[in-house]
Amino acid sequence: MQVRSLTTALKCLNLIDKISEMSSSVRISEMAKLIGESRATTYQRLFTLTEAGWLERLPDGSFRLTVKANQIGAAAIRQAGFDNRAQLILDELAIELGEAISLVLLDQEKLVIALRAESKSILRADLQVGAELSYKDSASGSIWLAFGPADLFDRARTSGYNLPSPQDIAKIRNEQLSVGGGGETLPGISAVAIPVLDVNGHCLGSLSTTCPSSRFEPERYLPAMRKVALKLTELSVTKST
Repeated sequence: MQVRSLTTALKCLNLIDKISEMSSSVRISEMAKLIGESRATTYQRLFTLTEAGWLERLPDGSFRLTVKANQIGAAAIRQAGFDNRAQLILDELAIELGEAISLVLLDQEKLVIALRAESKSILRADLQVGAELSYKDSASGSIWLAFGPADLFDRARTSGYNLPSPQDIAKIRNEQLSVGGGGETLPGISAVAIPVLDVNGHCLGSLSTTCPSSRFEPERYLPAMRKVALKLTELSVTKST
């Protein structure tokens, strides 16, 4: 029996995606124009998501996300093999290196910053939890292509992503690290990333250090990053036992 997705459910979920990209709450008319549907239909979808706990309506009539999205995100991180101790480990590394640290996970074909520890420096790379990264420009994109699922390259290419060459991916797999940044998506920013692997060699995530290119020192970051990657691997083992 052929199973088809529920169009109405997909459209509601798409609405959540759109609202997550907004910097503030959104009005019905604004959202209707953005998704190309009538005000009545848009309101019905917003009302449904409010009843389900994903949105809340403010006194001025606009809608915004609730903390339910954070709860789901935290659950996804736990299911990926990490818990709240992972954030503490990243915070300690950010203090040690004086730069921003990210743990990047794979969401189907999307590369998403799942955990983030900020630098205390005035000059910092402005990337937030939930941000989607480029395969081509980011260091984490190459790490996931090199150490992630065997079919990821083909899936990402089919989805229209701009990808590094197979030769570059093979080099990264051999060196166990990737340097990225710059390009259209990360101008003026440099990053170095390494894989976080489970005991069977499967990629759990990409651990990266990111900073303005003017002070990028990957050789200084790597020893501490490798120690943290091992801690995260141990954390995933502890969680599974």
